[in-house]
Amino acid sequence: MKNRIDTMQSQNLELVYRNHPLQIDYFIRHGRSGTLIYLHGLGCSKNDFIEAVSRAELHAHTLIAFDFPGCGNSPYPEDISLGIYDLVEITHLVVSALPVDDFVIIGHSMGGLVALLYAERYGEYVNGFINVEGNLAPEDCFFSREVAQHSFTYFTTTAFKDIKHSLTQSKNKGFQKYAETLTKSASEKAFFDCCPSLVDYSEHGNLIQRFIALKIPAMFVYGSKNRSLSYLTTLKDSGCGLVEIPHSNHFPGYDNPQALYQAIAAFLRKNFPR
Repeated sequence: MKNRIDTMQSQNLELVYRNHPLQIDYFIRHGRSGTLIYLHGLGCSKNDFIEAVSRAELHAHTLIAFDFPGCGNSPYPEDISLGIYDLVEITHLVVSALPVDDFVIIGHSMGGLVALLYAERYGEYVNGFINVEGNLAPEDCFFSREVAQHSFTYFTTTAFKDIKHSLTQSKNKGFQKYAETLTKSASEKAFFDCCPSLVDYSEHGNLIQRFIALKIPAMFVYGSKNRSLSYLTTLKDSGCGLVEIPHSNHFPGYDNPQALYQAIAAFLRKNFPR
């Protein structure tokens, strides 16, 4: 993985947000076709998208992924707490600093919520949206709700360790990779700070209807282990594209990358034929 990142010339953006300096680590693989920008999940990193670089289905596309503050190689700023809305605005700063005119946005888990809010606020830049099990309802808050109920002290001494332990014990490849990422590169404070707003949006944000109301091509991707999600019928009835990834749970990019990237390529061919 590290060699691939180096090949993609992992770079660093220096930005200012709310009078705080930010260093955002990202990679970009230039292509002659349209641009895809990936937003990762809670405590995850841009490495979740690095497999895309080697996929033949996406060889013509410009691919961009970056680490939110406190994730991967992007440090968390001192004396500030960042929530979901802040990540939307930081995404806009990153996009504005890169040589991008318009793009398809791909958001996984928490990144799917950030991408949805971004598409609403800055829709003039977004041609399409691929939502990979992004938060749309209260049932999607399986870790963040637990964290939001506790103090930061309890989280750092007990809850975060319990989360990583449970993920490590899983037989699912995606959850095991998640545990590895949380252990290696996730800021405890960044993880903790995002959880309250993540839960609040999921519970009170009317996100399903807002997703359906987007005026751009959109697709919701989910793992076959999660076909019991209560809102899938609502999305299907709305005409939203739905793709189930076989043999996959919440991290299809690790569980079944071939099926995921084939689904992404099919979405691009259908909606943005060259």
